Amino acid sequence: MSASRGLWAVVPVKRFAQTKRRLMPLLARHERGALARAMFADVLSALMRTHALAGIMVITGDADAAAMAHAAGALVMADVENAGTTAAVTQAARHLASVGRDGMLMVPADVPLITPADIETIVVAHHAAPSVTLVPASVDGGTNALACSPPGAVSCCFGDNSFHLHREAARACGIEPQILQLEHVGHDIDRPNDLATFLLRPSPTQSYAYLTANGIAERLRCEHRDRCDESRAG
Repeated sequence: MSASRGLWAVVPVKRFAQTKRRLMPLLARHERGALARAMFADVLSALMRTHALAGIMVITGDADAAAMAHAAGALVMADVENAGTTAAVTQAARHLASVGRDGMLMVPADVPLITPADIETIVVAHHAAPSVTLVPASVDGGTNALACSPPGAVSCCFGDNSFHLHREAARACGIEPQILQLEHVGHDIDRPNDLATFLLRPSPTQSYAYLTANGIAERLRCEHRDRCDESRAG
C-alpha cells in the first residue's frame, strides 16, 4: 500500500516516567514507567506486523519511546507540548492531512493484547471517506481505536465517555460511524482492575513477561488474597 493511500496508524505515547498514575496504589513510579514501556513495545510490535497499514506514526515527548519507534522504522513526531492524548492526536491528524494522507487510525499505547488481526479487522471494516470507525474501551466509555478518513473527519476528545462523544461528533458531520467490539483492543491498562484482569490470563506479551519476571504479578496476587482474607475475617 502506498504511503498516501489507506490508514496511517498514530500512537500517542506519554512520557513513561509520568504516566499511569491511576496505578499508583499498586505500582511504584519506576514500575509504572517500565510497564508503560512494555505496553508500547507490544502495541508497536503488532502494528509493525500488520500489512494493511499505509504507515505508522508515533507522537511522543519521551526520548526512549522515540528511539523505540525509530528502531522499528516508524515515523516519529515530537510532542513538544505534552498536553495529553487529544492534543497529540489532533496534531498528528493535522500533519497527515497537510501531507495528503488518506486517513488516520489512532491506537493507544496501553492495549498490549492488540494483534495484527485486530488491526486488519479495523482497516477492512473502515469505509471510504468520509468515514469514521470506533472501537470502544471495555470499561469507562473511552475510545480505544479511532479511524478517520480524512484524518480530521471528526474532532478528537479522548478520555472517559469519549466513545459517545466521538460517535455523536461523527453523526453531527453526517457520518454514521462503524462500531467494532474487539476484546483485545478494548482492554487497556489504566486502573488497578484493568491490571488485575490482564493478569488473570497469561499472554505472550512483553507486558505480561515484565509483570511476572519482576515478581510484580505474584506480589499483587498476594496482596489481593490478603485483602480477601481480611474482609472475610471482618
